[in-house]
Amino acid sequence: MPDPEPTPETEPRQEDDDLLEEDDAPLRWYVIAAYMVAVVAGFALAVWLTASWVSACSDVGGKTTNVAGDSMRATLCESGHGAAGLLVPAGWVLGLVLATVALLKWGGRGLRGLLLAVLFVTPALLPAAAYAGLNRSGTQCPDDKLHAYREWVDAGSKGAAPYECRTF
Repeated sequence: MPDPEPTPETEPRQEDDDLLEEDDAPLRWYVIAAYMVAVVAGFALAVWLTASWVSACSDVGGKTTNVAGDSMRATLCESGHGAAGLLVPAGWVLGLVLATVALLKWGGRGLRGLLLAVLFVTPALLPAAAYAGLNRSGTQCPDDKLHAYREWVDAGSKGAAPYECRTF
């Protein structure tokens, strides 16, 4: 007996096959290479920025710094032995997680592809943003402390200074 004519119910649909192929398609080599470059570059940037922050913090207590002892920068450096500098590597870890999510969800076009591409650069962007935020901390005493310090200097600098607002 001959096979019956395919009916619309039994005929395979081309659209379903295309969707399955696109979703099940393996990642291309250049996507994985871009992921690896973003992760390694972000790690190198995070290490460099963390080392820069720690070296700047180690100089705050000395006499060769341009950071006032009672400034916001000095407070950030001294709190938790410079734990604020851990924001930079924490930014890299968060960026790594976001880039990995982007890699796992890779595919699609348009806005989704753009969003995933942006997530790929987060291992470098987030440490840089954390360092920029830390670097914006003031190196001078706040106005009220600076005013009290200047009054102490104008009065002849007798006794202990009310605040450490000197810079070198």
